[in-house]
Amino acid sequence: MFFNIVLGWIILILIFFHTLFSFSGEIYRWTDERGTIHFTDDPSKIPEQFLDHTERIEVPKEIFKGPEVTSEPEGRSDRVKEYLNDIEKKIEVKRRMEKRISELEEELRVSEEGLKRIEEYEKENDFFYLPYKDPKTGKWVPVASPYYEEKRRLRRKIESIQTELRSLQEKLSDIIRSL
Repeated sequence: MFFNIVLGWIILILIFFHTLFSFSGEIYRWTDERGTIHFTDDPSKIPEQFLDHTERIEVPKEIFKGPEVTSEPEGRSDRVKEYLNDIEKKIEVKRRMEKRISELEEELRVSEEGLKRIEEYEKENDFFYLPYKDPKTGKWVPVASPYYEEKRRLRRKIESIQTELRSLQEKLSDIIRSL
């Protein structure tokens, strides 16, 4: 059993070294009748009619070198880290902006619904919309709604929310373009 294992290893080593040293260091080049250029390292593979026109090329034996270790240019990994940190910061800012935009959109929706409810209530109670003749001046004046200040406050709030939303959406689109 031991002898078979040793014999197997010896055969494998001989095959390995034979293939390593079988290269002769010469290459033969010839051109056939169609103009095709052929190369071989075995002269027995050259057809007889082309033996006279075969060119022998010496090839220096190269010693196998391991893979070359290339060093990174200094600062390259730092630039990559800075770039990735910058991207992470932009993504975090984008998330915060999207969260703020969704909060503002909800606040806008609630304010618009409140304003709509007030206006619908006033339409149902016509006396807030009917003008009357002022006895002192004799002019027709609209009756002030008891909800006038609330409506005015809601309209200002809606306008400021819309302005802030436009601004945030522009900034968000700039950040998305830069990613």
